[in-house]
Amino acid sequence: MKTNNNNNKNSNLILKIKLLLGSTPSVPVIFLRRFSYNDIKRATDGFSRVIATSSHGASYKAKFQGGRVAVVKEIHLIDQEDDYFYREVQLLGRLHHRHVVALDGFSVGRKRFLVFENSENGSLKEHLNDPLKTPLDWRIRLKIIVGVAAALEYLHFFCDPPVYHVSISSSTIMLDENYNAKLSDVGLLGSGSNQVTAWRTSNCNGKFFTF
Repeated sequence: MKTNNNNNKNSNLILKIKLLLGSTPSVPVIFLRRFSYNDIKRATDGFSRVIATSSHGASYKAKFQGGRVAVVKEIHLIDQEDDYFYREVQLLGRLHHRHVVALDGFSVGRKRFLVFENSENGSLKEHLNDPLKTPLDWRIRLKIIVGVAAALEYLHFFCDPPVYHVSISSSTIMLDENYNAKLSDVGLLGSGSNQVTAWRTSNCNGKFFTF
C-alpha cells in the first residue's frame, strides 16, 4: 500500500509539472532526481552538516548512498505555492554551463530542498578570508574572473529572457577541483517571481521528469 501511495504521489507530481511546462514537443526533456525528506536527512547526518545559513534557509554538505557528495539548500518561500517552487526548479534545471553550479535534484513535502553539484574547493570567500588557506595566485584569480564573465555572458545573452544574477559576491562564486569558477544561487529567489514566470514562454523552455 505504501509503494502504491508513493507511485501515486510521483505520478501526480509529474502531471503537475507537465501542466506547468506545457506540452511543446520540440523542447528538451530534463531529468532531475526527486529526493525524499528521509534521503536528505540521512545524507546530511540529520541536518548537522551546516555549511552556510541565510534568510532563505540553511545549506548543508550531503553525502548520498553510493558516495555522491552534493550541496543541499533548504528553501523557505513565505506565502508561495508549490507551483512557484516547481517553476524555480524548471528554471535551474535547464541551465547548463561549465561556470554555473548545476542543479541535480530537489525535494518537496515536509520541507523544500534543492540539491546542487558539489564544488570541491568551496567558495571564493573562504579562500580570501581564511588565513589557513594558501593564497590564490594571480593566474588563478584571473581564471576565476574569466569564468565569472563567461557565466554572465551565458545568463545575459544566451538565455531568453535573460537571467540576471542579482548579487555577485565572493560567497556566491564557487570553485571546483581545478579552481574553475561557478556561479551559485542563480535565479533562485533573488530573480523575483515575474522573471520566473517569463521563463515559461522563453526559447529556453524545457520539460523535466523525476526518477
